[in-house]
Amino acid sequence: MSSSESSEIPISLTAQQAASGTVLRLPPETGVPPVRIPPVRDGDLVRLRAGERELLLRIRVTAPGTTAPAQGGTKGGVACLGVLGAVAVIVLLLVLVNRGGGGDSSSDDSADGSSYSPSAPATTYDPYTRDPATGAPYESSDPYGGATEEPSPFTSGTCLNGTLPNSTTAQEVSGVEEVSCSASDAHYKVIETIPFSSDMSRCNSNPRTQYAFSYRYTLNGAAVNEYVYCLVGLGSYAR
Repeated sequence: MSSSESSEIPISLTAQQAASGTVLRLPPETGVPPVRIPPVRDGDLVRLRAGERELLLRIRVTAPGTTAPAQGGTKGGVACLGVLGAVAVIVLLLVLVNRGGGGDSSSDDSADGSSYSPSAPATTYDPYTRDPATGAPYESSDPYGGATEEPSPFTSGTCLNGTLPNSTTAQEVSGVEEVSCSASDAHYKVIETIPFSSDMSRCNSNPRTQYAFSYRYTLNGAAVNEYVYCLVGLGSYAR
């Protein structure tokens, strides 16, 4: 591999992270999503693939009592149901799409509050998380050990169950899971996924949007990654 196709990035880990492994969120400029780092030792070199590029992570284990340099990914991880210190909820904001025609649609939306306000305050809730493989929460109480892979985000075309409240204000909701689109309890379908954001008003740019919610992964109360999902209702849930 030539030097133009790979680069070495120094990564600082605590002794506990190095011994048990951790989930690492690299700086945005690397173009690499959060990755799982296995148990390593000081000085080890971890190789990652990012498209046609290879990244080399040089591991540095900090001594106890030493604060590791701040990095974009050293606090990476995934909050799981059952993990101590993690709060899992879904924050959603119902988007009522004005399906009427005519030149008064803008004023009607303003009067009944059926669309997002660009100046609406950003939500700061810790949303619900789930295991994409089984739908069951992780059982480990150790945030650095066991299965700590971050669940994959919902993609366009994914169907969800549960019930989102008929409200234009932000609320906390649980029990929304991925299901087969042919399932009888498939109530919503994802039409757009917006990563690294909790600004649900961004769904306004998609005219098909009927519902929206933000979905944040946390570790010990700290945000690791977040997404905004734009949805349409299915069957009787369509608007």
